[in-house]
Amino acid sequence: MNTSPYNACDYRCERCLETEQCAVFRMESEREARNFALGKETHGIEAALRDVGEIFAETKEMLLKKAEEFNIDLDELADTGPRDIFEDAQKDPLYRRSFDFTMKTRAFLEKIEPVITSTGKEFFDDIEWHHTIVSAKVFRAIGSDDQPEMRFDAVNSAAVAIKSLTICIMAFDALASRYPEMTGECREFSDMAKGIKQTLRERFASDSQRNG
Repeated sequence: MNTSPYNACDYRCERCLETEQCAVFRMESEREARNFALGKETHGIEAALRDVGEIFAETKEMLLKKAEEFNIDLDELADTGPRDIFEDAQKDPLYRRSFDFTMKTRAFLEKIEPVITSTGKEFFDDIEWHHTIVSAKVFRAIGSDDQPEMRFDAVNSAAVAIKSLTICIMAFDALASRYPEMTGECREFSDMAKGIKQTLRERFASDSQRNG
C-alpha cells in the first residue's frame, strides 16, 4: 500500500496479508520498539489501552488534514456557536455506547484473566485486542461523517468497528460455552456488541447499500 490505510485497518498486523507494504505496520513496529526501549509494557490490556489513546490522537490529526484537503472549515459557526466535531463525536450516543462497551469489557477481561486456560486463550486474546478498536473506529466514523466529502472514511471506519464487534461476539460466545461460570456475563457482552453492530450498520450503510 502506498498510503497508510488507517480508515480500513484494525491494527492487528500479525494477521494481515499486507504487512510488507503497509505504513501502519511500520508505524506499529516503531511504536512497540519505542515503548520497549522506554521500559513500557508492549502487550496486555494496559498497553492496548495506551496504544488506542495514541490512535485517537492520530485519528484527530488525520481528520484535520483531510478536512484541510477538502477545504472544510471545522470552526464554522452553527446556530449555537462554534462547533467542535471531536467534542460532538464524544457526546454522540453511539460513541458513548461503544466507549461503555470498551471500558466494561476491559474490566471483565481483567477479572477473568486469571482463570483463562489454554482452551480459551485465543478467544480472550481476540476480545483483548478488538474491544479497544471498537470505540476508536466508532469515534473516527462519527467524526468523519459530518461532511459528504468524508463519507467514505466514515463508512470504512464503521466497517472496521463492525468487523471487530463480530470477532468479539464470536469470542464471547466461545468463552460462554467453555466457562459455564461466566456464561451469563459473556452473553450480556455479546448482546451489547450485537446492538452496537446493528446501529452501525443502519447509520453507516454505504451508498450502494442505501440505494440497493
